[in-house]
Amino acid sequence: MLKIESGINLAKFTSIKIGGIAKYFYEPTNTDDFLQVLNYAKNKSIPFFVLGGGSNLLISSTGFEGLVIRTTKLTSINQLDTTHILADAGVRLPHLARFAGNLNLSGLEFSCGIPGTVGGGVIMNAGAHGSSMSELVEYINVYDFLTDSVKKMTNDQLSFAYRSCILKPGSQVVLNACLRLKQGDKNEILAKIKANEDYRWKTQPLSYPNAGSTFKNFSPTQPAGKLLDLAGVKNLTCGDASVSAIHANFVINLGKAQSSDVIDLLGKMQTSVFNKFSIKLFPEWKTLGNFGNKIDDIWG
Repeated sequence: MLKIESGINLAKFTSIKIGGIAKYFYEPTNTDDFLQVLNYAKNKSIPFFVLGGGSNLLISSTGFEGLVIRTTKLTSINQLDTTHILADAGVRLPHLARFAGNLNLSGLEFSCGIPGTVGGGVIMNAGAHGSSMSELVEYINVYDFLTDSVKKMTNDQLSFAYRSCILKPGSQVVLNACLRLKQGDKNEILAKIKANEDYRWKTQPLSYPNAGSTFKNFSPTQPAGKLLDLAGVKNLTCGDASVSAIHANFVINLGKAQSSDVIDLLGKMQTSVFNKFSIKLFPEWKTLGNFGNKIDDIWG
């Protein structure tokens, strides 16, 4: 029987440490459990949100009047053959990169600095260092909320694009993903992971809560961080939300930031770039909850 909790503060489950109260909350521990709670939400007509690692996400400080399903206890990983692994939606990408490396499997080194999960990584087509999940996904198993069925979707069917794919988070939920990797040398793979981690610590404000890169790159030659830096937004603040002095495309929580502070700050960052370059940047974060009318213009 499902033991669904209520009144859970979501801030502690997000990397930026912002978020209000969830009316209902549940953490499945296996795929069958996951499917059961999804069916429960459908049968009870309860709006739901699947929460992974909590990065690339802004949750309203007013909370969410629905069911939050947190997947980070779904951690099964299986090696299918010499190049393929099957990982549950809740497996964290840095852990998966090291797991693969210890099996002499290469390809996930880029993901060691992405504080998200496999499910979120697929939906967002997470990427770094010139690589992305779209290059590795062989297929996924997904629960379709509308048809109440589980189906396999191949890489081609997912229609991957920059920081997105065809999946609709409100009606399609990633259960697990099969990744196609390459044989490599364990020591070289782990050394590359270490180098990527070191680079992340040097270039990102990891000493403060943040949600990861804020805005999508406008183009390969016009990355958002560069445009924001040239627009002079570093150290810009709204309440306890601030643009990092280390990287202009990171918003940090100085301690007590509310979602409204972040929304106001994103609007100012967006306006600064538009006024200087006539370019409108759009956030790559997902959102959950009620933010009022401001969010429509910022997210487009």
